[in-house]
Amino acid sequence: MDFAKRLKEARLARGLSQRDIAAAAGIDHTSYSSYETGRRQPDLPRLRSLAKALEVSADWFLELDARITPEESAHIKKYRLLDLHGRELVDLVLDKEYGRMTAPQAVRDEAQGGWITYINCYDLAVSAGSGEPWADAGYKTRLEIPEAQVPENAHFCVRVNGDSMEPAYRDGDIVFVQRLEGSVQEGEIGIFFLNGDGYIKRLAPKALESLNPRYDPIPLHDFDDLRCQGRVLGKLAK
Repeated sequence: MDFAKRLKEARLARGLSQRDIAAAAGIDHTSYSSYETGRRQPDLPRLRSLAKALEVSADWFLELDARITPEESAHIKKYRLLDLHGRELVDLVLDKEYGRMTAPQAVRDEAQGGWITYINCYDLAVSAGSGEPWADAGYKTRLEIPEAQVPENAHFCVRVNGDSMEPAYRDGDIVFVQRLEGSVQEGEIGIFFLNGDGYIKRLAPKALESLNPRYDPIPLHDFDDLRCQGRVLGKLAK
């Protein structure tokens, strides 16, 4: 049974409405409703709040989290069997790799007379049109950008492909992205994987929207695999 169905069953078992649980967990009703339909997945802080409101263990939710692969579940089980020394070693490597993936490096460039930020830019363009697979998204380059042009919370960059997000984002633009544990809010622009294809779109209640009126919204269904990769913060000035 998937996460959405078990979440609904747990709520009904307590005889509570969606609004009751949302209020108890400190989550807005629209977001909670999207969890029960399976259209979105809560981040870890919200999972903990839901667990407390539904009086179930956090592990119960983690075991149902569709984002956790069998490999990740196996790693978690191994980690719990480690002693203090083993956990410290794993934490050290994990923190170092997490920093490499999420923290752009800023260095002083005397020749340029200021600070330069080195940030990853994924070469495989995100589609601003009909969708583009991200199977090889690991291929990236390292950009050198003046620090003043890089938003504070930017973790990586992606190059836009297509014109569906014009006039804000044009074909070839490089956009700054903030990694998220959950998803962007409705009305915000993000980077999404939808059934394996990559998009830069605005999140709507039941669709991914383009800014260019020539493109129809992409409808979202309960059976879709929608994963938000981050929030778009802006684009690199040309």
